[in-house]
Amino acid sequence: MAFALGEILVASAVDVPLPSWMRGYQQLLYRSAFGNFRQLLYDITLNPTMGRFLDMLNNRCQTRTPPDANVCRNGLKSQPNENYAREILQLFSVGTFLLNQDGTRQLDARGASISTYDEKTVQEFARVFTGWVLAPALSGPADIGGTVPNYRDPMVPHKNTQGREDYHDRGSKTLLNGTQVPQEQDAGAELNAAIDNIADHPNVAPFISKQLIQHLVTSNPSAGYVQRVAAVFAATRTSPTQLFEVVKAILLDVEARGDSKDPSTFPNYGKLREPAQFITNVLRAFNAKSDGVLNSLNVGGSAIGSADMNEDIFNAPSVFNFFPPTARAPGESVLGPEFAVFSSLTSLCRDNFVNLVIFSTIPAAPPNRPSGTAIDLASWDPLASDPDKLMDTLDALLLHSTISQDMRQSIGGALATIPASNRRSRVRTAVYLILTSSQYQVQR
Repeated sequence: MAFALGEILVASAVDVPLPSWMRGYQQLLYRSAFGNFRQLLYDITLNPTMGRFLDMLNNRCQTRTPPDANVCRNGLKSQPNENYAREILQLFSVGTFLLNQDGTRQLDARGASISTYDEKTVQEFARVFTGWVLAPALSGPADIGGTVPNYRDPMVPHKNTQGREDYHDRGSKTLLNGTQVPQEQDAGAELNAAIDNIADHPNVAPFISKQLIQHLVTSNPSAGYVQRVAAVFAATRTSPTQLFEVVKAILLDVEARGDSKDPSTFPNYGKLREPAQFITNVLRAFNAKSDGVLNSLNVGGSAIGSADMNEDIFNAPSVFNFFPPTARAPGESVLGPEFAVFSSLTSLCRDNFVNLVIFSTIPAAPPNRPSGTAIDLASWDPLASDPDKLMDTLDALLLHSTISQDMRQSIGGALATIPASNRRSRVRTAVYLILTSSQYQVQR
């Protein structure tokens, strides 16, 4: 869930170069994974990692002409940066078009989509998000001056020597749905009003619910599925465990349970395993021991890490993540977000990763890869003398007992060419062929 939230509420090492600066943001997502969405929006807004990534950090009010100290005490001539204001609306909460509660777009009398907000609304929110700076510096090594920038604690309002907020725009503002924020409020009060205004918008429930379903279950949820989850999202809006209830609704929904969906009956159901989850799924299935160095990974000249599969963890190319929720499967009319990072090259990286893990190991390479990654297939060797039993057991573990007859025959033919005395080779071949198959890589 934290991983899914991190791909919706994106902060990236593209503009946050130090791991220690990214760490606090990722920990926030873990702490908030089953919490309240409104509170999460508030917390990420004041998180210094997000502040740096989307330019809310050190964002200042614009000095009026003539100057008006009641609105802006120490601002700039230029307008406030609109980056965070734009993305919290476009990507983190309401989206760009009005939605029905089932995730479909509302249409006007001419059949056209209706915008959720306009450029003026973005400008008004940008004024709200002025005045915040890093909290006081933390203690650090003496050889770098004794302090380090504070990327651990939430940002705080900047104040002048008289204790007055001097970067925040204190003028009146108009937010979503015409909501008015009166003038001369402090930065904290306005921020709370703005987050309430966003979180209370009816678009948030279907917009966020559909994306969570896409990350956790299927790329093309039905309108009914979205509506059922959005109803839980809306009903628990003030609950401290709102997201727990939402995840529970997603995973226990009728569309998420039961047998694997037959492609002939449900052709649009399922999702491609994204690279990081593909890697961890493989390793967890066979109780791997690993140092966790699996992102940027080159073994023997072969690049096989998640970054090489176009998913450089914590380093999305932009605020739009590694893949947008609206991306379609190549040549198809259905959504397939993860296919945006799938290509002939990355498909080979997946195969090479499986090949190395199954037929060998990812060796240690001190100091950056201290112990490597390896699985133990010894417990599978006794099954190798009976290929049908071996396939049945692997089918249950990896495919939930849904292996197709064609695939079963293909693997059986491959195993028949391996002498029964070479049990480990049979096991490795069967595992490799299943893990590199489309039936495994597309979750159904």
